[in-house]
Amino acid sequence: MKILIIHGSMRKGSTYALTAEIMTRLATKPNVEFIEMSVADLVLPFCISCHLCFTKGEEFCPHYCIMKDVQAAFAACDGVILSGTTYMWALNAAMKNLMDHLAYGFHRPEFFGKKGMVIATSAGNGEKNTAKYLKTILGQWGINGAISVTQNFKEQKLKSPKRSAAKLDCQAEQFYQLIASKKPVAPSFRSIAVHNAFRAMSLSDFTGSARDTQFWQQKEFDRVYPTTVGPVKYIFGAMVCSVVKSASLMIGRKVDQNSKS
Repeated sequence: MKILIIHGSMRKGSTYALTAEIMTRLATKPNVEFIEMSVADLVLPFCISCHLCFTKGEEFCPHYCIMKDVQAAFAACDGVILSGTTYMWALNAAMKNLMDHLAYGFHRPEFFGKKGMVIATSAGNGEKNTAKYLKTILGQWGINGAISVTQNFKEQKLKSPKRSAAKLDCQAEQFYQLIASKKPVAPSFRSIAVHNAFRAMSLSDFTGSARDTQFWQQKEFDRVYPTTVGPVKYIFGAMVCSVVKSASLMIGRKVDQNSKS
């Protein structure tokens, strides 16, 4: 199995060390292969919000020469680990910049079936907020139920090293088994809602992106979500899709009328 690790810190400090501990544990498992990338090595310019990845396609990004390798690594992996550090109670800028370059994945999610882990650290506070944000990103790409590994290094000094190591053992094992099982993880209501909102808007041409419309037409998702969901979530997703589609068509007609008048 291939596991992609994105090192989100600009230096090999505490976050890198925690990620390395998880990798050391995963390396003892059968058939594990790592693909490592670091935001520090990518030298990725800031996203300029040109919207070309939305309207034309990700290959039209001004920084595609860098991003194409990242995109290929995501496509090739079975599991992904996003490792980010916390600055001012939020994800550090370098890692956020990489996530911004992958924002088109909200419109055109393709990573269903892959498994995820997020690693977030802080020297004071906010690491759980950082982990929650990264989990949300993965969920909207189709990677549901990511495992969170968080560490506050001030609090960590008060904890038993043996207990901390045992917890990391458990989290690494859980992630490995999650990938090995090849079983899909049920999406959250939020993931279903966003998925069906973009599905409805794209098929109604409301996003103004021919690439989005083409994506959803080719995928031909005839269900509320590509993986199996229970009856309650199915009904919820169908309702979201119906309401958003109706609203998109109504707003679209209103805009057309105003442009002609």
